[in-house]
Amino acid sequence: MAEEGGVESWDKTLEEWMLQEGYCVAAGLAQKADGALYAAAPTADEAGWGLIFKEGDYEGEIPQEDDTMKKITVNEVTCLWEVGQMVDMSKRPENGLWVAGKKYQLTSCREEEIGEHKVTLTMGAHKDSKTAVVVATTATQIIVAMTDEEKGQKPGNATKAILAFAEYLLGMGY
Repeated sequence: MAEEGGVESWDKTLEEWMLQEGYCVAAGLAQKADGALYAAAPTADEAGWGLIFKEGDYEGEIPQEDDTMKKITVNEVTCLWEVGQMVDMSKRPENGLWVAGKKYQLTSCREEEIGEHKVTLTMGAHKDSKTAVVVATTATQIIVAMTDEEKGQKPGNATKAILAFAEYLLGMGY
């Protein structure tokens, strides 16, 4: 995706569409082809990047059926790519969705129609931090919205914002 002014313009566009109403604390934009984020908001001091992304491989733990914890290697680009390929909950990633070093429990995945286009919406929650993520996938883009319950933000309002932004991107051919 190219826009006059480059990637920084996408950061600002993301901030305008996703954060201006106060429905989300952070947002990100990635190519569906690889899951790599290329834009993040809020833009001040690049704060969005710290809220929605932890770079590189790192160690995480996931619970097992016998109540033990299994150590895994986490790569958030791969996690986001896997979520971007989902069409229902049966296709969720084996190690879950990790955002900024936190594992989010995926709670739903459904298809939404926007005009003649279809968008997949996937929701996840992180109980300890009281944050949630809404991920919308178009034919070519993955949009991530994060809410913070302590700031009075709810995933339902983030869903409205993310669908409006998805419609904007689809209208531009993305």
